[in-house]
Order: sequence, then structure tokens, then C-alpha cells
Amino acid sequence: MPTKFSRREFIKIGGLGLGGVAVGGGLLKAFFNAETHEVYAAPALTGFTNGAATLSPTVCEICFWQCAGWVHSVNGQPWKITGNVDDPNCHGRLCPRGTGGLGAYLDEDRLRTPLIRTETRGKQTFREASWE
Repeated sequence: MPTKFSRREFIKIGGLGLGGVAVGGGLLKAFFNAETHEVYAAPALTGFTNGAATLSPTVCEICFWQCAGWVHSVNGQPWKITGNVDDPNCHGRLCPRGTGGLGAYLDEDRLRTPLIRTETRGKQTFREASWE
């Protein structure tokens, strides 16, 4: 059984629905805090058994946003990457690609020197070269 609405009634109902969604979103934001992760902004973290962790600024170059971040290092070895709270793009959070940058750095199969492709008798091989 179709119900007929006038334009005015349709706008009233739509406005009430939109207002309900806005109020519901505000209540959800009040009860559930999306900022539950810790963001370190200090120059050094203490409390580690092997020494203090130091922060080094970095930029994620995996996508075009180039979010700013911090590399947490313990004894000169990086162990964690977090977002920079002052960055207008990421607001202190990094996407999975950005936090996975540590895995790319520590990968055993990562290229550590540039390779030059050479061809000998139809067989292509690579030889190592220097960065200079």
C-alpha cells in the first residue's frame, strides 16, 4: 500500500533522519575513543632492558601521501614505526603499508646494492655496482 508524501513532509522526514544520524554519530564518538593507541612524542623512551629507545623522524614513501613518522630504535636497530601527530595527513596514525615499512627494511631478500643487468651469450645476469 503506497503512502503519498508531499514535498514538505518528505523534507521534514529527511531532516529528522539526518538529525538522528548526526546525534547518533556524536554519541558514538563520545562513548568510543578512536585514539586508543599510544603516540610517543618524546625524544627518548626509557625502560628497555637493552637501553633507551631513540626517535628519528622519517617519511613513508610507499604511497603518494608521504606521511611523517617516527622510527623507534633500540641500540641502533629500528624496532617500531609510528605516525607523527603533527602531520596533517596521518594525524599520528600510519596505514598498514606505512607500519610494514620496518618489515621491508629488515627483509633478507632486500637489495642492498644496485644491480646492473648484463647479457652474455643470450643469458641475462646481474652484477653488483656501487652507489657512486
